[in-house]
Amino acid sequence: MNNEELKEALFGKFPVIVKMASMGDIECKCVSGIIYRVRDGKLAITAEVTDRNCNSVMIVDPKTIRKKEV
Repeated sequence: MNNEELKEALFGKFPVIVKMASMGDIECKCVSGIIYRVRDGKLAITAEVTDRNCNSVMIVDPKTIRKKEV
């Protein structure tokens, strides 16, 4: 997802799929936050996603997220 898609996912609270190299695809409840940091003088964007049971969050690269098709 790009930054605009992340914002849409954040406000839309729709389910997303995160592609994890070691675990395959993981279904998550939603994008629950967008994190902006400065690293080496450049803007670095990461996303916080909430798991299906609302027990935990993961911080992931937005490029690994896609909207779940219903």
